[in-house]
Amino acid sequence: MKIVLTHVNPDFDAIASAYAALKVHACDFIVYTTGFDENIKKFIRNYDINIPLKHVNEIVDEDIELIIITDCKIKERLGEAALLLDRAKRVIIYDHHPISGKDIEADEEFIFNFGSTSTIITERIKVKNLEMDSELATFLLLGIYEDTGLLTFSNTTPRDLYAAAYLIENGGELSAVPIYINRELNKAQVFILNQLLQNLTVLKIANFSVGVSYASHDEYVSEVSILAHKIMYIEGLDALFILVRVEDRVLFIGRSNADEIDVSKIAEGFKGGGHPYAASAIIKDMTLHESLEKLKYLIKENIKPVKIAKEFMTFPVKYIEHDKKFKEALELFMKYNLNTMPVVKNGKTVGLISRKDILQGIKHGLSNEPVNSIMQTEFYTVNPETPFHLVEDIILEKRQKLVPVEEDGKLVGVITRTDFIRAMSELSKTPKYIMGRISQMDSRRFKNVKNLMKDRLPEKIFNILQEIGEMAQELGMNAYVVGGFVRDLIMKIENYDIDIVVEGDAVILAKKYAKIKGAKVSAHYKFKTAVVIMKDDFRIDFATARIEYYDFPAAAPVVEDSSIKTDLYRRDFTINTMAIKLNKDEFGQLIDYFGAQSDIRDKKIRVLHNLSFVDDPSRIFRAIRFAVRFNFEIGPHTERLLKHAVNLKLIDRIVGQRLFLEMKYILSEKDYIKALKMLQDYEVLKFFHENIYLSKDRLEDFEYLEKLLNWFNIQFKKELEVWKTRFSLLFHPLKVAGLQKLMTRFEFTKSYKKHFLTQILKARNAAIKFKKQKVIQPSFVYNQFKEVEDEFVFYTAAIIGEKYEEYIKDYFLRIKHVSLEINGDTLISLGYKPSKKFKVVLEKLLDMKLDGIIKTMEDEKMMAKKIFEELSCERDC
Repeated sequence: MKIVLTHVNPDFDAIASAYAALKVHACDFIVYTTGFDENIKKFIRNYDINIPLKHVNEIVDEDIELIIITDCKIKERLGEAALLLDRAKRVIIYDHHPISGKDIEADEEFIFNFGSTSTIITERIKVKNLEMDSELATFLLLGIYEDTGLLTFSNTTPRDLYAAAYLIENGGELSAVPIYINRELNKAQVFILNQLLQNLTVLKIANFSVGVSYASHDEYVSEVSILAHKIMYIEGLDALFILVRVEDRVLFIGRSNADEIDVSKIAEGFKGGGHPYAASAIIKDMTLHESLEKLKYLIKENIKPVKIAKEFMTFPVKYIEHDKKFKEALELFMKYNLNTMPVVKNGKTVGLISRKDILQGIKHGLSNEPVNSIMQTEFYTVNPETPFHLVEDIILEKRQKLVPVEEDGKLVGVITRTDFIRAMSELSKTPKYIMGRISQMDSRRFKNVKNLMKDRLPEKIFNILQEIGEMAQELGMNAYVVGGFVRDLIMKIENYDIDIVVEGDAVILAKKYAKIKGAKVSAHYKFKTAVVIMKDDFRIDFATARIEYYDFPAAAPVVEDSSIKTDLYRRDFTINTMAIKLNKDEFGQLIDYFGAQSDIRDKKIRVLHNLSFVDDPSRIFRAIRFAVRFNFEIGPHTERLLKHAVNLKLIDRIVGQRLFLEMKYILSEKDYIKALKMLQDYEVLKFFHENIYLSKDRLEDFEYLEKLLNWFNIQFKKELEVWKTRFSLLFHPLKVAGLQKLMTRFEFTKSYKKHFLTQILKARNAAIKFKKQKVIQPSFVYNQFKEVEDEFVFYTAAIIGEKYEEYIKDYFLRIKHVSLEINGDTLISLGYKPSKKFKVVLEKLLDMKLDGIIKTMEDEKMMAKKIFEELSCERDC
């Protein structure tokens, strides 16, 4: 085990350098004793940095190969973690504090009088030519800026500046510094801050809070802009304008958090400048009072109220009541030529329904189902006074096609995309507002992740993707890597299963790539798919971008060629809908049409459309599997659709092999017990058999099973097919007839059914014998399990319980590996003719050896003779 320590109550420099050291030295986790500052927590959360952490109390008896200490070299500052030092075989220190008489003795030290430890570790990364992602670069940048007082403290060295520049070159975001680094105020700044707060006036412009304030001080005061940030934070303002007289001049500072309020326009009025979110000016020819009057005039002229919802909504509204049937909804859609309608109950919007979903549902035979069974229940509403920019967020960023407008809990209007576009065209906005905001949103959907790929992927995988992209471009095609590979890359999880989608003919691209690489290729021309198998057996799947539709629930999809967007839309959940373009000119371009990044950030499993579970009920199992794997929640609307699909008994329509695979995948998950609980909560388990229920005792059996399997994993390198053990335990309540019926439902082949059933029954029989046996000898244990596969031995262990644990462990550690030194050839050399007796003799000898009656080869030979004599006597006497 290799760990990183830092001082108690760690700051940015301590945690950033610890995290970097963890990566540089490939450590297992950072050990902490106290919590982190709120700004550090906020940064880690906002930048989605996955830091492996363990509290010092969790480090019990493990051997510690290496301890790295950052930003500290005095034992007392480590708190309780200092006790771990005596257990470490090796200690390395990174620190920038002056040498003291209490320094920890280390095997290796990187101690320099720099402004921060983050500078030291940054230089280490640079010297070793290690790659870093933008998150780590930003983290270290914050460490440097915090410990050097934004590079202003006297302890700041040129090396700190060089390190900061290097981090910025490697993706460090300087804009994060003012957000996460708080500065202490001097007396003059505190004095001015009090004046500004006392003189603050808050204007309401549309839905924005705009602060205006002023202050005066006879002496020069540095960094007045810091005060603007503090007031914005304290008062929760959208924008702030302050005027501060210092000596013989007036300082103007403007700050904005809203795209609609461009503070640079106000600064220009004072012959100053900046950008839309931060601007300033020095006013020399006006008094504070005159400057304040001009500021009020400039605000009035430059900050205009924006449109509000009631000015561009459609009314009266066409809607449908929640209990109306699909066929009635279709009549309304056709009558008024609508694409989406609100679903209303007692005058309030309870959902949205689309014509497309209604048509698809009717196609599946759901004409008499109520619309509330598949309506979209996760949606945003606005009120008549809602400003345009909030409606814009809902339509553009959250991609909601219809926005209900409600007043006092009642539907009074709707805003369609047509309404929105018309309102946008009427608004008089600067090019920054029209294009800047949209491009900012698009950047969330389309951004380049080439550096992330280079940082996270093995060189072999990265090169394969580049080669495929270059070849696709040569052929005039577009190639994308899609699905779980992209999802896990964004989530920083290792996954090298490559699925390539091609806008073009995937078979042509696959065959050409295989030819150049000397690889094998297997093509399926009907579906235009192919698998390339490299010389080292690495597989790459190619598929032509396609659209799928279902003729009836759970049917095999009908497939047609299509675009990447349509191909992604046919997938199960939003988190699996991302793609990365591989063509040379756009290599690394991340495509996210359906908000996958947002759902990953929110830790939500969401379907793409309302009939997703109707089209493919096996997605019920996948939703649960992904939820437990990533510790996500199933979104409320998705959960509602899932429950409805269960109530329609669509699980009965899933093809047996697919149903079995989904259960196998679930039972292979690390947190499968949670998945089983979810299957029970959603009433899915009953579809296998009415007797399958997870009582408290049964859950304890599963927990005990996992305890044994964990023990096995620690003791042995062998990998078990753990799903077999868990499968057997899950369906333990079923008798032979029930098991046979279940395996028939899963479409097991005749031979596989026989084998699986045989193993289960042998394991159950062993359990019965264990419970009946009063004295358990090693030979008894061996004979119960000699024809039982390891996975089913653990099944036996789970059903007989903890009382017999020592026998199970002894079986794997010793009993299973005991063998005789003699064999049939030895018996022949002793003068015996081969016969059926040989098997009897050898089995008896093995039992004796297992039970310690015989130990050496000579013992085995002597006892063999004795057994032969006894067998002869039994026949002749």
